[in-house]
Amino acid sequence: MRCLSLIGLVLLAACGEPYHAPDSGCGLACRDSSIGDAGTFADAYTSRLPLTQPLGECLPADEAECGCIDGFRRCDTCGWCPTGFACDENAGVCRGLDYNDFYGPSGQTWADSCDVIVTDGSERDGGGIYTPGSSYCHTGKVCAANADARGDVFSSMAGLCYPVSFCQAASAADPPVSTLHCIYSDGTDVMEGPPDTGACPRGDLREPYCGGVCGDDLRCPRAPRAQLSGARTPSDPQTCVGFSETRPFGVCAHEGTCVRSNQQGTAIDVALCELDYGEPCACLVTHPQIDESRWVLGYVVLASVCRDYRLHFPSSTECVDAEWNPLPPP
Repeated sequence: MRCLSLIGLVLLAACGEPYHAPDSGCGLACRDSSIGDAGTFADAYTSRLPLTQPLGECLPADEAECGCIDGFRRCDTCGWCPTGFACDENAGVCRGLDYNDFYGPSGQTWADSCDVIVTDGSERDGGGIYTPGSSYCHTGKVCAANADARGDVFSSMAGLCYPVSFCQAASAADPPVSTLHCIYSDGTDVMEGPPDTGACPRGDLREPYCGGVCGDDLRCPRAPRAQLSGARTPSDPQTCVGFSETRPFGVCAHEGTCVRSNQQGTAIDVALCELDYGEPCACLVTHPQIDESRWVLGYVVLASVCRDYRLHFPSSTECVDAEWNPLPPP
């Protein structure tokens, strides 16, 4: 997470260049040649890393010895995992890496994770300028957080990410997994899963639709990051947010958090997105949230993407600027 002052944002704005579409002649700054885990592709900011290898393993011997949940060997009942897997103490199962090319050409490994905060972050500094810095899964999977986490900056809902089917199976497991709390990006509970209705629509390839009917086996693209030199380089993968028990798909979002009660911090996060992309960004706000009488949070996305996503879910989403004013028509 970047922490910049408003002066630093002005300096970056003075030297930044706009986002370039693929094959527009902008040179190596448009390409992801430095990111080994993405393979060979044309454009760093639209390519999505496919993640198709199984995260778990459940052999007949595993089922007999320890029990399994949705194809994952349990480690809460046995206490050990086979080679290539590690015990996830939240989920109580042996989980592998989402991407493992340690001995391959890229030498990269990667695991999908989450770190969700549902408060405004004021418990940390009494209401400073920075937003909580919440982050969610990058693939359309859901967050397997610890059941005891409060969801504030001192006890975030953090963990690794799993298919919705795992959380459903874990809720009925015998013995139960007492350490597990599966949540969506807004901190609400995973129960039946997103509605299985309709096909995945085509969106902006830079911040595509994800999760639910759009699947959970493609990682969100990397966002561009503006440098003081004026160049743009690939940043971390974006997070897949917004899908829920009522919305059948989500959208890949830029880093940062919008907080209704913290306009200064929200303005910084939105401005960073605009510097990175060279075009307007906004706050995508979904409803309902856990406690809207106390905190209302949103996700930083391109303004055009926010408007498009809202067309699909007009009754449960809104697009606002950093001062929480509704976005005007394009």
